[in-house]
Amino acid sequence: MKNYLYLILFTFSLINCSSEDDTIDPDNIAPGPFSVTILETRIDGASIEWTEAIDIDDDPVTYSIYLNDQLVSIGGTALTYNFNGLDPETLYDGTIVADDGRGGISEDDFSFVTEPELIILSLEPTFWIRDSYPEGEGTRFIYGNGFVVPKNEDASSYQIEVIDYRFDDFPYDVGNVYTWTNESQSGDVTFVPEENSFRILLTGVSVNTVNENYDTLYNNVIGVTGEAEVLVNIATE
Repeated sequence: MKNYLYLILFTFSLINCSSEDDTIDPDNIAPGPFSVTILETRIDGASIEWTEAIDIDDDPVTYSIYLNDQLVSIGGTALTYNFNGLDPETLYDGTIVADDGRGGISEDDFSFVTEPELIILSLEPTFWIRDSYPEGEGTRFIYGNGFVVPKNEDASSYQIEVIDYRFDDFPYDVGNVYTWTNESQSGDVTFVPEENSFRILLTGVSVNTVNENYDTLYNNVIGVTGEAEVLVNIATE
């Protein structure tokens, strides 16, 4: 009977000690606040970083990452993370939890939307100076009119359709479609490295500043109107 009593007391002592080990330290101070920044979004992923959560108790802090309520990383010490294998054009919500290992935590939420596989742009026409040089008593300007499409490093192809285009109120090239890639352009599509963009040339004017019609032609150049739709297909790995 005495041995049985000792066994009960010993078992109770073990349970009690275990219970005390699992309790949160009442004197512990949780890690301080921190903030998350979205560095980049892609079709199938995103990259984030966050500031360090300072722990006043000087406890080592680790970070766990949740995305759409799913734990994707636990116990890390890095202040950056790269998400892969996500769906395009999708909203993702996440949380980073800073843990000091003594029951103290702090957290910060973040969200991002992955990039679409197809980007649709609506553009208005513009003008640019293709060349200029002194000529006689004036300067000859060679102007170009058309559309300018910014280069996308991840694009697999581009297509632009001219919905409307008017120079001196006359329609030109309406309905025409032009296609190209980052690696290959031809005809009226040219890449301009200093602008990191593509120019689609539709009309042009060459005129000397001493020409009596210079002002009229120049006003036609800067007064061009219209609209084009651009489809940018994004490459997926």
